[in-house]
Amino acid sequence: MARHKHKNTGRFAGIPISVVKSDAYKSLGGNAAKLLTILAYFYNSNNNGNLAITQSIIGEWMTKNTMYSAKDELLLKGFIVTNAYGGRSAWGRKLPSLYGLTFYPMNELKEKDGELRFAHYPSSQTHLHYWSKGINPDYKTKKERDAQYKKDIKKIKKTNPYY
Repeated sequence: MARHKHKNTGRFAGIPISVVKSDAYKSLGGNAAKLLTILAYFYNSNNNGNLAITQSIIGEWMTKNTMYSAKDELLLKGFIVTNAYGGRSAWGRKLPSLYGLTFYPMNELKEKDGELRFAHYPSSQTHLHYWSKGINPDYKTKKERDAQYKKDIKKIKKTNPYY
């Protein structure tokens, strides 16, 4: 009897087995693991470092407070990093922070809707592997994140006179 060859059609949320078997992953709360799965679902091999965690995107899976506490847990334990800090743009638009999964290589942060963003993690073929240690050495508090966004805007203004 012949075997049917099944062809996968559609997307999937891929989290490497080495990540799932790690002590850091086992210590995650249920909501943090759920958010990590959702981020892996949105990852498409070209957008790592350009993943947003906002209520309009994640809202169908969890509430706002749950989403933010899960995000903080993923940041602290090194599963995600902040690639570009959010705030108000030069044109007054709200820009979300952009995140990257540390178990995949970072991709180039492309200009979107005319908005320039300062990327903290350059495009590379290597993974950050912060999750394997269970800690994010680049974690910043809210006050530090706000200050970093202001520094990033100054850097952009120096390099782009039209901003």
